[in-house]
Amino acid sequence: MTSADFGLLDPLGQPGESAAIVGDAAWLQALVDVEVALIRALLRAGLVPESVERVATGISKASDLDAAAIAAAGRSGGNPVIPLVKQLGDRAETIEAGASDFVHIAATSQDILDSAAMLVARRAIREVGVSLRALCAELGTLANLHRSTPMAGRTLGQHASPTSFGLVVAGWLDGILAALERLEQVGSRLPFSFGGSVGTLGVLVDVARSRRPDAAPEQVVAEVLTELGRALDLRNPEMPWHTNRLPVVELAAALAAVVGAIGTMAADVGVLSRTEIAEVSERLGEGEGSSSAMPHKRNPVTAVLLVAAARRAPGLASTLFVAQVAEDQRPTGAWHAEWSALRELERLALDASSTGLSLSRRLEVDVARMRSNLDITDGLVFSERVSTILAESIGKADAFALVAAASREAVETHRPLQVVVLARLAGADDSVRARLWEAFDPDAGLGASGVLIDRVRARAKELL
Repeated sequence: MTSADFGLLDPLGQPGESAAIVGDAAWLQALVDVEVALIRALLRAGLVPESVERVATGISKASDLDAAAIAAAGRSGGNPVIPLVKQLGDRAETIEAGASDFVHIAATSQDILDSAAMLVARRAIREVGVSLRALCAELGTLANLHRSTPMAGRTLGQHASPTSFGLVVAGWLDGILAALERLEQVGSRLPFSFGGSVGTLGVLVDVARSRRPDAAPEQVVAEVLTELGRALDLRNPEMPWHTNRLPVVELAAALAAVVGAIGTMAADVGVLSRTEIAEVSERLGEGEGSSSAMPHKRNPVTAVLLVAAARRAPGLASTLFVAQVAEDQRPTGAWHAEWSALRELERLALDASSTGLSLSRRLEVDVARMRSNLDITDGLVFSERVSTILAESIGKADAFALVAAASREAVETHRPLQVVVLARLAGADDSVRARLWEAFDPDAGLGASGVLIDRVRARAKELL
């Protein structure tokens, strides 16, 4: 039996599209991209000969490298960059004698790996953004379709007051929009990393002084960094950030928020799919949602996996926040702890966003069931509206007390709240009784739901 990990315990990640963006091959290519970008930045600044362009092109494909050997050798130095540089240098020598001298100039392993991490993150953010935009469009349409579909609002697991399913969906949309906006804000300012061994840029200054004596070293260094940022399409930071891990923790928080926002939608779907509620369901394919023991089961499996992802994301983010505490000029172990946690968090965001989109497209809504569930408590869900109307004529405290007593009587006598309240107010003004009668109309008690739905849909349209 092979020892390779093929996703046995990762059903959300099947069939594994996220691996193309955050897997080992993607990471290795990102590491190579940074090394090649550095060579070209040095070339543009006049610090290496023109012939190095041919070398940069010749070593630019990660697929030409022995990835397994790099991974194995990474154990001895604590990171994969050291064996990567050795292989790139060997390949450079086959293109031009002495060309290995121009690989990895003035850089340290953390510069390369942190910059590669930002490249991978940028690509992941773009892909997540594509899925989230499509998801938001689906939710906007669904919210509008059900803007006037009444359902029981639920707080602390109990029926509360009526709401609309459209407003529930708009709530999902609002959270996912906010998470998308935050993620893309973080993505727009991802920085590359370059500081040298202890963050002084000392080696680059010495190289500039030696190879460009005609120019101030600081100006040459600035040229290199500008070119590096341009080549990588990453922000040129004001300072090296070997121990300032804010770029990583901001990314972690944004990714976790995306997974959590989708998880909230999925948690609602899971609850509303319960047999005794049955207001929504997933449109499942043959064999989906089945049980190993109970032939009748049709589990909301997509919602289940999305909730599982959302419960995992905060733990991964916490690892990155803990690693923020980094001593000296480069820390012991904290930086190393980031790599797998960040990649797993990116993978969860990729898988959750694409799977959340799939769920939104397969969601089936039972409007009749929502209406019938409103009747389960014989009108108790309208108690807030009834007491509000009564408060205008008898005062808030007395109205609340009257409706509370009527609610108890309705439960004890198994009569509708509407009948009990109207009986207690037999001598009330006809206009008050008429308003109380209307208070039990589920279509008339949705408040500003329509306005709120339109507001979040308008925001979605601006962003999308």
